[in-house]
Amino acid sequence: MAKVVDDRVHDDLVVAAKSQAGALGQLYELYYERIFRFLVHRLFNKATAEDITSSVFLTVAKSMRAFKGSTEQDFRAWIYTIAANQANAYIRKTTRRKRLMENVVAQRRAAQVEGDSPFDGQLDWPALYAAISRLKDEHQTIVTLRFFENMDYEEIGRIVEARPATVRVTLHRVLRRLREALRGDLGGDE
Repeated sequence: MAKVVDDRVHDDLVVAAKSQAGALGQLYELYYERIFRFLVHRLFNKATAEDITSSVFLTVAKSMRAFKGSTEQDFRAWIYTIAANQANAYIRKTTRRKRLMENVVAQRRAAQVEGDSPFDGQLDWPALYAAISRLKDEHQTIVTLRFFENMDYEEIGRIVEARPATVRVTLHRVLRRLREALRGDLGGDE
């Protein structure tokens, strides 16, 4: 019962945010960390993620009056869509994506060599990040939303504008490709 009440309160907040700055500020407080975390996982760079998170919320503030949704679920799908689109635009616009990933891989490998790695050695994280970086932007978004944001297929579908079944099949295929890449030699170019 408490969940239903919380949902209604958040739904009311979304509706109020279309005309009240205070309500929009509350949505900012609810979603800032989620969007920032998503963008850090997507871009592998905190400073860039902070900049894009700010840009996402500027877009939300400018477009909130025109937002067609009326529930928190609608708002969540909308804001993650904006974040994913801005992350993808940043990646396309810059040629730094490959260097960002190479830096992450180098940092993770250095940490593993020095014994400072927070990972338990069961998984080769640098190889995994390298394999993920080779995926199409949309596939990276799906993997990030599913495994780093713990979203279900329906919610991911709203964000990437695909049916939940399509997301499930796409994720299955992407994971199969990742497994194959991790079994092979990731040291060279594909």
